[in-house]
Amino acid sequence: MPPPAPAPPAPLWRADGLIAGALVLLVGVALLLWRRRRNGPSDGDADEVAVAPITAEPRAHRPPSEPASRIAPVPSGPTPASPAVGAPRARLTLALRPRRGGINLVTATLDAELEIVNAGDAPAGAVQVAARLLSAHRDQQAELDALFAEPGVRPAVMPFALAPGEGRVLPLLLTLPRGAIRPIDMGGRAMFVPVAAVDVRYASGAAKAQSAAAFAVGVERDGAAKLAPFWLDGPARMHETLGARPHGEPVMR
Repeated sequence: MPPPAPAPPAPLWRADGLIAGALVLLVGVALLLWRRRRNGPSDGDADEVAVAPITAEPRAHRPPSEPASRIAPVPSGPTPASPAVGAPRARLTLALRPRRGGINLVTATLDAELEIVNAGDAPAGAVQVAARLLSAHRDQQAELDALFAEPGVRPAVMPFALAPGEGRVLPLLLTLPRGAIRPIDMGGRAMFVPVAAVDVRYASGAAKAQSAAAFAVGVERDGAAKLAPFWLDGPARMHETLGARPHGEPVMR
């Protein structure tokens, strides 16, 4: 009887299959890692990774001297309607030169010239001049303050303009009803001191401006510093030699 045939060797497919499977797994892991490095993080990691570059990367690349914020500064200074402090502006000065004045049975009359000069360094536009004849009294300043604070004036002449350094002389003929005169008692005699109140409104650039002043008017006398009043108990007459003095607080704004 022939000897039995030797048993066939154990199949190698199991060991080889395990080795091949391990190699395939390693190749798959390596391929996955290579693809993740090439394409960036997957969608599953986005919420966890995306925050860091937004907050960290700009600071890492910002030069030390660069400010943390690039917000543009807000321009400072006034609005165009109001001139900046120290900006050129018009400034009108006023001077009154009486020529004739007196009292009759009906009115007090003052014939004068008003000189307006732009002493500023910008043009004055839309110059409007208003003037009124008043009677001097104890509470005069309150009357002038209220008069010069009125929102508008009734111009005596057509509006005009003045360049820097330019001046203009305007004729004024002012009257006051005799019944509106406030007599001042002086040693038992009644006297009248005319007061010419001048209010000038104008434009300096886009801003509104005002120059206002009052002038007491009287008769000039040789060698006398003070002016003589108009006496109410004398005959009606016109005086030719008159002078004016500043009266009350002027306004310039």
